[in-house]
Amino acid sequence: MIRSNGILHSHDENHLWHNPSTNKTQNVPFIEYLAGIGEEVVEDEADEHHNYEDGCVENDDQVEGQDEPSHDEEDGGQPEYGNEEDDIRRFMIGADDILISRDQVDLVANFCEKSKADPHVEEKRKHVALLDERCMHDAVSDRRGLHRPYLGPLTSQQLCERMSRKRFKTDPEELLDINVLEDEQHDAARRIVFITDLDALGIEALVKTAALTQVPTLRSLFYKYLTSTASMGVTVKNGGFRSFHLEFHIPYYVMRDNKPSRRDTRKTTNGDPLRRCWELPSVPFMSPSAGTKSTLADANYNIYEAMISIGVTGSGYHIWAAYAFVDGYFGSRDSVDSYHQMKGRIRGRAEPLAAGLINADEPLWDPREYFLKVLEIRTKLVSMEWSQILNKMGRDLEQARTIQYDAMLSEDPKAKKIVTKFMKWSLKMSIILRILEKRLLGTLAAWESFKRSGIYYFDDESVLLVGTAFEKLKAHLQRIRDLENELSKDNPDGLNIHLGLESVEGTNSQEKTARQLQNLTVITTIFFPLALSANLFSTTGVLPFAPNLRTFMFVFLVLGILILATLVILTKGETWLYQFMEYLRKIFTFCMAHLGPKDAGIMRPKSSKQAGFSIRFATAAPPEEVDVEAAIHNG
Repeated sequence: MIRSNGILHSHDENHLWHNPSTNKTQNVPFIEYLAGIGEEVVEDEADEHHNYEDGCVENDDQVEGQDEPSHDEEDGGQPEYGNEEDDIRRFMIGADDILISRDQVDLVANFCEKSKADPHVEEKRKHVALLDERCMHDAVSDRRGLHRPYLGPLTSQQLCERMSRKRFKTDPEELLDINVLEDEQHDAARRIVFITDLDALGIEALVKTAALTQVPTLRSLFYKYLTSTASMGVTVKNGGFRSFHLEFHIPYYVMRDNKPSRRDTRKTTNGDPLRRCWELPSVPFMSPSAGTKSTLADANYNIYEAMISIGVTGSGYHIWAAYAFVDGYFGSRDSVDSYHQMKGRIRGRAEPLAAGLINADEPLWDPREYFLKVLEIRTKLVSMEWSQILNKMGRDLEQARTIQYDAMLSEDPKAKKIVTKFMKWSLKMSIILRILEKRLLGTLAAWESFKRSGIYYFDDESVLLVGTAFEKLKAHLQRIRDLENELSKDNPDGLNIHLGLESVEGTNSQEKTARQLQNLTVITTIFFPLALSANLFSTTGVLPFAPNLRTFMFVFLVLGILILATLVILTKGETWLYQFMEYLRKIFTFCMAHLGPKDAGIMRPKSSKQAGFSIRFATAAPPEEVDVEAAIHNG
């Protein structure tokens, strides 16, 4: 099913199967391989330095005053392999440190260093892994092949010890050695490693035992699993050590009704849990027995982040290894103990990577067939988790809308609080839907990228079922968007209602406060004169008359009248002052309209000047008349 430009053909596989040098490479952990390279580099540098000294004996007088360079200066101050540098960092960097980002190296290494700084004894004793090792060889008649003993659930330390043993027998004498360990009698050509809730101990176990051809796949699995990165891809390496790498990473969410919520004990470098969780907001409702009393649903649902990272890598059809990292901290059946107790689909042990839907004793020997089957099954399981979440959110939305409508029809003011609670619930649901949409978009984008490139390594018929599973994920994405649209349509109307209710509640609160102040004023008006009178009569030498009941009542009445008059003046004084000023204005207008112009005392300045000018003009002597004809005649 893999095309001619992909993984090795059968004749190449036969060559590799009987090639001791290739099998010996599979027996050497990558860390030891790097240490061997470091030793060779040191030996070469020592030989070069020795030859340099022999060639410079004749010139000793020229370099006599110079210091000999130290080894730190020759190698640039870099520590030797296997001494100062951490194994995980060396594993992530490799022999050529330009092939991987430093950010990826630091993230994986810092995660492990953070976990080592705070060790937990119970984590070391926890069963987290399952291991299946077998080979096919010539046992075609037996579908199970030749398998090493199955030990059941393993801790990280036990997994490291088991995988540290030789994977292949390379020495012909070992084939005839009857004293060889029972679990090394058969080659582990097909190796399946299943780990739940991968932590620093699990990473360290794999780093110490992984061979050279498995390093690229494990690097990618470590980084993408810890960062919840969606990805799918196929890589075929034809140069050097020929190998192939198939991997997929699917982040998703699960919903559980456990109470209280279960926290992920693994921590990131900043101290936060590696996987987050939050409570799904409950729908507020009106209890029929309590009338308009607002309560919350009893069920408590939590949404958890989850991740699946699976990689298949090898050098041929029958020499490959599969690694799976899955999350189960939230109480999943995806645990090593569950698969250990579970039977396969027909008989035998359950295949953990395929969620127990494949019989581990009837294995799939073809790596790409195994990869596609696991991808199909895991995608369907992820789709079921998405369906559970979206079905719950859809039911809650319908229920909330009905409750909101009933609350709006109710005349009880307390029922209006339900609408306010619905607005808060709707806002939380919108945020959760946006988070879910972003996560699902990443998964679908990875699938589309795989269809454009990696799918060409497989026959079209083999990916039809996988494509069908991803079509269901696309349907879930559309449903998320539909729920977002429904909430967005409800929000404007609900916001207006919410603002209206807030305004009504504010008005009611002001009216209530005004009534309370009015009552307080009445009480003060009644009791203040009584208290003041009692205070005056309790002080000797203040009153000019003898204190008795008659004088007390007289003082009480006088003080009461004064206080009432003061209150009336304070409340009505502004109105009275306005009326008084209005009367003055009317009198002034009346005087201006009816007084004569000679009364300058109450006339305006401009009118007074006009009147004075008129009087002076009227009393002045008239000018003499000029005889024009006489003047001309005399002139």
